[in-house]
Amino acid sequence: MENLVLNPPVINQNRSTGNPHGILNNSVGLNAANNPLDVVQVQKYLKNLGYPVQPNGSIANHQTDATIIAILNFQANNGIQVTGAIYPDDQCYNVLKQLNSTNVLLTEEIDESLHQPFFTNSFIFRRNAGNANTLNVIFEGDSWLDYPVPRILDLYDTITDHNQRLNLNCLHLAKFGETTSQMYADKANFVQYVSSYRIDRIYFSGGGNDVFPQLGRILNSGVTLFSTSFFTDAAKLNELKSMSSGDTLYQKCIHYKRYLNTTAFDTALFNTLNLNSIFTTIMRNYLGFGSIVNTHATPDTIFYMHSYDYPLFKLGVRPSVVGVDLPLGPWIKPVFDRLGITDEILKSYIIIRLLDKFYALLLRIKSHFSYYGYRFQCRIIDYRGLLNSSSYWRDEIHPNSAGARRLSTRVNF
Repeated sequence: MENLVLNPPVINQNRSTGNPHGILNNSVGLNAANNPLDVVQVQKYLKNLGYPVQPNGSIANHQTDATIIAILNFQANNGIQVTGAIYPDDQCYNVLKQLNSTNVLLTEEIDESLHQPFFTNSFIFRRNAGNANTLNVIFEGDSWLDYPVPRILDLYDTITDHNQRLNLNCLHLAKFGETTSQMYADKANFVQYVSSYRIDRIYFSGGGNDVFPQLGRILNSGVTLFSTSFFTDAAKLNELKSMSSGDTLYQKCIHYKRYLNTTAFDTALFNTLNLNSIFTTIMRNYLGFGSIVNTHATPDTIFYMHSYDYPLFKLGVRPSVVGVDLPLGPWIKPVFDRLGITDEILKSYIIIRLLDKFYALLLRIKSHFSYYGYRFQCRIIDYRGLLNSSSYWRDEIHPNSAGARRLSTRVNF
């Protein structure tokens, strides 16, 4: 995939002298005047069209600047001479204004997320999808890609920002709270776009809502304390028992997970029948999406799946807006409370082991794709252990903005 910002910009020799009646008074972009008022107007227009820029009036005269990248990509997407700069009343500025005027008239009957409304997002995606210089990406999944609280970044926001140098053209289909079965039942848009357009990358986040709301069915009752038989190193276990609850204990539990006697632990803690049933459903839905992609993919298509990180650090905390709890969750702590599990080490290893099992499930799914010769590439992004502090978590099972940024560093399209 060609990266536009690595190409030397072509300097437009026919610069407009400006339109005194237009909003833009001076040039904006590479080697331009970059008056802050003009810059912020262009940034607002670009952001309205889905480009990852912030309307702050600031711009650096370099091809790595986010606004200049957006200008370069906008020009390429719309068949305009690629200069990296916009001048008053030139073709680029007029198209930018026209598209913003068009988008004002778009209405959204069903807003699928707190991101750009689907109607607008899909309109822009369709318009740009045929451009050879775009990287067409579909995001499908759950709340890790569609967190329902304004101004809190989720993985969709941070992954697209982290990869913005690639001239992404993104379609956002994720919906907060969906299980993989709900995603598959609601796959009409996914099928439509995968079958109708060149799709270069698919990022899939699914399974968390299949597992955590079913935790009461997954865990056996009667085990409330961490048994010495669950650990293979008595000294390490004594070290854990000497620690108070909090980030340091949880970090140490993650570090010492290799000493867990998984056979004894799994037998005592997990209802194997129920857990296998849940995982079988997840796998069936992943394979269903994989089959759809395989029908239309090329060997260059990459299907991304991710693990979730260990939600140890804010058990019982619900999603909230300005300090007011939303009627969502918590998902884990109430189950521990009902089963009488107060042992912090036991809680930690239930969560760690469950997420490790989920990661093993993703490996099985990837192996299935490979064994049966699916035409696309498959990659697993392993987030486990990355959000190793309460400072990275927003609530019980969701990262905050800093956590989402930290996770996105592992995703390079």
